[in-house]
Amino acid sequence: MEAIYYDGKTSQPYDAQVSISGNSLTISYENGQVIWNISQIDYSSFTGKGKTMLKYGEFPHQYLEFPIDSPLFAALENYLPKRREGFWAFANELAGAGFRGVVITIAIFVAITAGFYFLLLPKIAEYAASQIPMEAEVELGKQFYDSFVGEMEVDEERTKQLQAFAKKIDFQTEYPLKFTVVKDKQVNAFALPGGNVVVFDAILEKIKTPEELAALLSHEVTHVKERHSLKGLARSLAGSMVVSVVVGDMNAIGNILVSQARNIYELGFTRDMEKEADLEGLEIMYHNKLDPAGMIHLMERLHEEEKKYGVDKMPAYLNSHPMTKERIDYISKESRGHSGKKNVELEEIWKKIEK
Repeated sequence: MEAIYYDGKTSQPYDAQVSISGNSLTISYENGQVIWNISQIDYSSFTGKGKTMLKYGEFPHQYLEFPIDSPLFAALENYLPKRREGFWAFANELAGAGFRGVVITIAIFVAITAGFYFLLLPKIAEYAASQIPMEAEVELGKQFYDSFVGEMEVDEERTKQLQAFAKKIDFQTEYPLKFTVVKDKQVNAFALPGGNVVVFDAILEKIKTPEELAALLSHEVTHVKERHSLKGLARSLAGSMVVSVVVGDMNAIGNILVSQARNIYELGFTRDMEKEADLEGLEIMYHNKLDPAGMIHLMERLHEEEKKYGVDKMPAYLNSHPMTKERIDYISKESRGHSGKKNVELEEIWKKIEK
């Protein structure tokens, strides 16, 4: 029976004649003759594409190649171990590859571990955060609020008016929303877990219409509704979060999150989270019959603000809420064909906030 033989010493293929006697396979080729113990033969990871390749011996291995329709294939089929394919064939090849195999194995392990840590682990942490009951999230939010806003000066009068303004908007959520205006020169606004939305007075100076303010609040409330802040913080603490889930210590999750309350301001949101907040914010405006052009105007004003600064001196709000041309474009496209009407109550409250 004919086959091609590789002696493992060079890559030179040799035409060979193969015969089987008992548990031995004899290979005769131009440089001599070798005998394989059939019980020690294994399939090579290269088997496939109409051919069979057998492997024998320690590394560097000997190989025997022949077509699947060869009489040799039929003769050996009942003698050889079950064919290894895919991953197992590859693993088998590595197992006999000596030092090279060890290096490749370590590289694969590192790649899988890195993939798990950077791709899968954050997703698991986000899932853990999404399983926290709303009541527990609201309590966490209060601790976040006290930790962060407690050190800032609250504009009591504007906070009162902003609360009144927000009550005129149906945000379509069960979260107990609370809106606070703090005095600060940063052009900023951000959402905390559990329903707290903090607005810096500097951003109010940039806003010119009640529709723009409604757009800002709708955007931030969407971050609350979709738990973006909580998920973002969970991603940054993925390792600790997952360990807590594995051991079933849900109380530890809350403690881990609260211990990092100050960091939530620096996290920012992913591109997908920002787009979700934009588009769901538009839905809130449609629902309240408010002109969605208010969100476009808000983005354009902040985009103009962005142009005034270099990358290293970007205001906090613009760092965590990047105003890109693409973003303005998709909001304009999404809101095309939608309109709204003036809300007299919001107009009146807005005049008080402006002052």
